[in-house]
Amino acid sequence: MARIVLTADRAVFTDFSGAEPLGFGLCIPYRLVPRFVEYWVLAPPVPAGDGGRAIFAPYPLCKVEASLLAAGFRRSDVIITPPEKLEGVVSSDTEVVGVHVLDPQGLAPVSWTLRVLMGGGETCTQYEFERLMMRVLQLKRRYRFKVVVGGPGVWQLRGLEKKFGIDVLFEGEAEITFPVLISKILKGEEVPGYVVGEQPAPEAIPTIVTPSRNGIVQITRGCPRKCHFCSPTMQNFRSIPLSNILKEVKLNLEHGLHYVGFATEDVLLYGARGIEPNPKAVKNLFTKTLELSKRYGVERPGFTHVSLSTALAAKELVKFITDTCGYDAHNPAFPQVGLESGSPRIVARYFAGKPYPWKPEEWPEVVISSTKLMNENYWYPCLTYIIGFPGAEPEDYLRTTELLEKLKEEGFKGWTFPLFLVPIGGTLIEKKTGFKTLQELPQEAVESMVVGWRLSIRFSREVYPKILRSMKNRFLRWLLERLTEKALDSLENWVTLISRDPSYIDRLVAGVKLRSTPSLIAALIRSKLRTS
Repeated sequence: MARIVLTADRAVFTDFSGAEPLGFGLCIPYRLVPRFVEYWVLAPPVPAGDGGRAIFAPYPLCKVEASLLAAGFRRSDVIITPPEKLEGVVSSDTEVVGVHVLDPQGLAPVSWTLRVLMGGGETCTQYEFERLMMRVLQLKRRYRFKVVVGGPGVWQLRGLEKKFGIDVLFEGEAEITFPVLISKILKGEEVPGYVVGEQPAPEAIPTIVTPSRNGIVQITRGCPRKCHFCSPTMQNFRSIPLSNILKEVKLNLEHGLHYVGFATEDVLLYGARGIEPNPKAVKNLFTKTLELSKRYGVERPGFTHVSLSTALAAKELVKFITDTCGYDAHNPAFPQVGLESGSPRIVARYFAGKPYPWKPEEWPEVVISSTKLMNENYWYPCLTYIIGFPGAEPEDYLRTTELLEKLKEEGFKGWTFPLFLVPIGGTLIEKKTGFKTLQELPQEAVESMVVGWRLSIRFSREVYPKILRSMKNRFLRWLLERLTEKALDSLENWVTLISRDPSYIDRLVAGVKLRSTPSLIAALIRSKLRTS
């Protein structure tokens, strides 16, 4: 049996029915998510092979496993297992259980925002983490192993180590420091309760041996723009060697995964030195990946993030990627993009590096020009913007609202999603702010949020069938389409009520519970049967 068991909670250890954006649905308070929707649509279980080894896994866990193997641990000593299989995998041979965490207390920006806007309560991410840790605690009492918890969400667990039976909180990158830590634990040596991982050179990052969920492959680490509120920018910016990227892509495709997704903070900075794009490196990345993926029937890779200023500075690369990948109105790209604020004053104070090579005062025009460019190339971005910057004045929110209205006038295709500022651990803004609520904000801030929601609802009605197309199960796709229609209708009404009176949330939404209510699902099934 394995000496080192790696896992994560159900909100992380899933493939989101093959549609990564569904993961945001797990940021909602769990009382508002029917069990069927969570466990069979948003977070279906991951299959496991003989001995409980996961068929595929979240990419960070794959990287941790690869780091241990590269350091000399035997594959038989290390196993990645889905949370449902944990009791069948952990035994008296187990000496370490490693848990990857993304949002264990529901405090990440999307989760905190949705909690505030939906009347509070534990998110699905928090609920699933705490369920998992109660099981880990029971197993720990029986087998006396050490519990090491790592990942982007460890900052949320400081001070909660005793509650969850955590022996070590591991923050940062795993490749160099994590194998050393595990070796010390296996030798019975004393280890600190908090460990920060050293950052490896890109060529020292080993490739995965377990396929990654939904074909995700990392192409860069860190970000050079140094925004005060962002944690990836605290890491040195590096690009992964193309040979290693292709090796991981091939592994995933050979194991039957039918998607290639580039994980990055800015796809157009692949191969860059600092913030200057490297067109040759980006073109090589897409050309070589497509040559490989098309052998397995995969037509185009996707990518997670891009920057507005990089896209505008490298227009030819945007067009090249669209032409090469064949993006069109039926197969668009949906990158996540940080708009952050429409106020040049806020830009200059908190993210002056984001507009480069333009100046903070030029940011609104950069946003307009870049989104036009993206839309012309069938990139429909999710523009996130931040509410609650320290020192933000009503005028700053008015500037954001004006920018959003301008986007609407220009026919922008994409989402505009407001997020409350969160003091993420390790960021430059961590100690300068707290967690905001709607009631603390000036009316101008609420108005800027309402404008963004309405733009997003309008676009969601147009585009959600394209997003759900990647779902494997046709019935679940049909079900989610019906649920999405009803949700958008409810959201439209909800936004109208909030725009009139923000206290509506506490008075009417906070008490709503759908967790164990089957009426909506039953009605949808009856509707399906009537139309069959």
